[in-house]
Amino acid sequence: MMNTAEFIDCLENIGIRKFAGVPCSFLTHLINEALNRKIYEPFVNEGDAVAYAAGACLAGEKVAVIMQNSGLTNALSPLTSLNELFGLHVLLIIGNRGKDDEPQHKIMAEAVKPFLDTLGIPYFCAEEEGAIEKAKECLKSHCAALLVNTKDTFSPVLLQENDKNKELGKPARCDILSAVADCVGREVIVTTTGFTSREMFCIKDRPQNFYMVGSMGCLSSLAAGIAEGMPGNRVIAVDGDSACLMRLGALYTLTEKQPDNLCYIVLDNEANESTGGQVNSLGESRLFDVMSSMYPTKEVCSAEEMAKAIRIFQKEGKYTQLYVRTRKGTMKNLPRPDKALLYGQAKRFCKE
Repeated sequence: MMNTAEFIDCLENIGIRKFAGVPCSFLTHLINEALNRKIYEPFVNEGDAVAYAAGACLAGEKVAVIMQNSGLTNALSPLTSLNELFGLHVLLIIGNRGKDDEPQHKIMAEAVKPFLDTLGIPYFCAEEEGAIEKAKECLKSHCAALLVNTKDTFSPVLLQENDKNKELGKPARCDILSAVADCVGREVIVTTTGFTSREMFCIKDRPQNFYMVGSMGCLSSLAAGIAEGMPGNRVIAVDGDSACLMRLGALYTLTEKQPDNLCYIVLDNEANESTGGQVNSLGESRLFDVMSSMYPTKEVCSAEEMAKAIRIFQKEGKYTQLYVRTRKGTMKNLPRPDKALLYGQAKRFCKE
């Protein structure tokens, strides 16, 4: 295990004064330390963080970009057509989710190193001695990557809470999900990656549920495809704030389509909670205003209001958009869905 503070000190010694990126559970303590030092810039998409680092490079500054290995797929375009093309070399710190991890990481675990080889980006295991100095030398001619291969690489760092009072009066995510589950009959429920899918699985697993445990940001498009392909079924999609923001353009498309059998719900706790609760923006969430600018959106403040809103959707048969500010926190002893169930859930869903 490496000392997190000393690791960041070493990066500062080679001129890196700021970090930008999207959280990964392998990098929780690294991000917490950077946040506590006020040198972390949160982004909702890895490609945006890479482009920001390119801009900083043009301005004579050095920014390291933090991401999960799956985030490389979001970062591909700027890495190839901006950073490498113009010699704006940045250090990537990648949480290399492993082979024995959750199902959504299985394919990328095998692909990350060939992926970097194809891009011509040299990489080093962050845990090996001299990795930072080796990466520094490579940055003279290429982007470079430090791979963090276990969740225990960095020593624990607690995130400093700024304002706990912000959580007062907000409903718990599990209570909102329970209200949704209690209202459904044959409706399809689709849930986003992270704790939302895990809690819905625990509250009410059923063949009509689909847990989108990976592919962050794609829930609204997935739900639209289901809704348009199954016009005789009502579909309830439950997304998270960070996921919705990651591909906000998809929401724009959804609000143009407006499938009359779809209810799209966003739960906003202003954080990437499953990776440690790091903030996803620099200030108070404006997501409700953004959603409302695209389509009339109802803000729901309690489980009772959620149940009422779902009943109205069921009765009216009209595209519905709901928004809920939730507090941080999860159900106690929250299990993960069985891997066999996740691998087989598409077949289970299609049989229904």
